[in-house]
Amino acid sequence: MNKKIVIYDYIDYREFLRDIFAQKKSECAFYSYRLFSQKAGFKSPNFLKLVIDGERNLTKESIFKTCKAFSLNKKESDYFENLVFLNQSKTLEEKNSYLAKIVKYRSRSNAKLMEAPELEYYSTWYNPVIRELVTAVNFHGDYKKLASCVIPPISAQDAERSVELLVRLNFIELKSDGTYKQNALSLTTGPQVRSVAVANYHKEMMRLAAESIDRIPREMRDISSVTINLSDENYKVAIEKIQAMRKEILELAESENDNGTIAQFNLQIFPVSVKLTKRVCEK
Repeated sequence: MNKKIVIYDYIDYREFLRDIFAQKKSECAFYSYRLFSQKAGFKSPNFLKLVIDGERNLTKESIFKTCKAFSLNKKESDYFENLVFLNQSKTLEEKNSYLAKIVKYRSRSNAKLMEAPELEYYSTWYNPVIRELVTAVNFHGDYKKLASCVIPPISAQDAERSVELLVRLNFIELKSDGTYKQNALSLTTGPQVRSVAVANYHKEMMRLAAESIDRIPREMRDISSVTINLSDENYKVAIEKIQAMRKEILELAESENDNGTIAQFNLQIFPVSVKLTKRVCEK
């Protein structure tokens, strides 16, 4: 492995550890997991392998030891720490915090900027809406008119920025006749970034769904809910049915030839109690 490992090129800390270990191994045939553990101060001779394979996580202390063993400087160590916490944090709020720090580090480094179309595409709820609208309303550059088609309203400037983003990401393309066509979405960023971006988007769309109760006339929306008791087996069946229904609705939309309304279709199922046993709720 001749190419120098640049930590700022990574968004998955386990991949970074895998590659930097391989580089060390290529530079010195005697380098091993055992040698790393001795240098870092870990008792387990295969500690690094367990981390790389996802069988063990890093703590604050083991992060420090790992950075020292690989001779990372202060900035590189801070970046690595944020990669670890992004991977291991549990809440979306925590993940957003660590991801913001990671993006800032990458933008300040000499390494290439993060290629994360998900972060940009899902950064505002109306980007997917604009992507549908530009091909549905015969858009020719009137951003004020385009913005007026969005519910809730956005500004002409927002609409213009959205179109520019979609073109840059190659999600839409300007044709020779001045109209736009959709290209297939190409979202290839790693799962850490993708999960944060999509989770943020889902939260935003559920917020819009709640607001639609007051904003949208009853005859133009359908919002319903039901609280049910399902066995573990039927819970899985319910999820499968939801996935099948989503696929059916997508196929329905793809079969359309006439323009109508750009609609948001949300589906959720989630537990509202602990897993029940005969004794769990007994006093």
